[in-house]
Amino acid sequence: MKIKYTKEEIEIAKSLRPINDALFRTMAKDNIPLVEHIIRVTLNRDDISIIRINTQDDIHLFSSSHSIILDCLGVDSNGVLYDIEVQTVDNDDLEKRARYISSMIDVKYALEKNQAYGNLKQSIVIFLMEKDIFGLGKQLYEFIRKEKEINLPLKDGNNIIYVNAENKGREDLNNLMQSLISYDLSEMKDEVIKECAMYYKTTQKGEDKVCEAIREYAAKSYDEGKDDGIKIGKEDGIKIGKADGINEGTVKTLINLLNSGNITTSCAIANSGLSKEEFMSIAKKLGLSY
Repeated sequence: MKIKYTKEEIEIAKSLRPINDALFRTMAKDNIPLVEHIIRVTLNRDDISIIRINTQDDIHLFSSSHSIILDCLGVDSNGVLYDIEVQTVDNDDLEKRARYISSMIDVKYALEKNQAYGNLKQSIVIFLMEKDIFGLGKQLYEFIRKEKEINLPLKDGNNIIYVNAENKGREDLNNLMQSLISYDLSEMKDEVIKECAMYYKTTQKGEDKVCEAIREYAAKSYDEGKDDGIKIGKEDGIKIGKADGINEGTVKTLINLLNSGNITTSCAIANSGLSKEEFMSIAKKLGLSY
């Protein structure tokens, strides 16, 4: 039986760009050629062979620790780990976020039980972003650890890379980033991105897969938001009914979609079933910003 998606879900799916989480994860799922292409262009190397990928990997190692969901994790023929994260919102926490993502990948994937530290796999975290968060006019920023005074590199096998569409550099990287942020398929200059995006933007099967990804993302955020809403109520000594928990879950879901660049503020408020004042009040109560 065919699943029916709401008008709002279909509208969101049609408005997404490849740099939006829901569309990017859908495009990358089981698509080794696409992921390999992005990594090769980013690193300016044609000798990388990706053999395995995993999208939407939810890493929650300890009950007391913050969980993360990786957009796309790839492994090459040499065992090197590549995490690709797409980012449309100019947050001020991306440097620490990259550090945390890198550490979680290390704990879960980089070293097997009883192995010596010398076997620790190399990991590269790549942020593909719309804006230059450093504001220095570069297209690509690559970070490794170095000794402070003499710049001696620490060969720990960890790299963090930020690429933005705001500045220009290599032509192939320009085309990649331009295509990731484009709404219009006809304007996309990277043929690999264009061909993949065309399937998910112009075919019924492709559109359904994007709608499914949006629904799964929203459901997860909704459950987390409802739990958070009930928890906050208990901590404040307030008796929260079922309706309040649902409203808080709904607001958190929509703000997550808003902050990931998937919907606009007006769309979020309109689909919450709440007035603008109620929406903003619940968002403030949950400590959410947008």
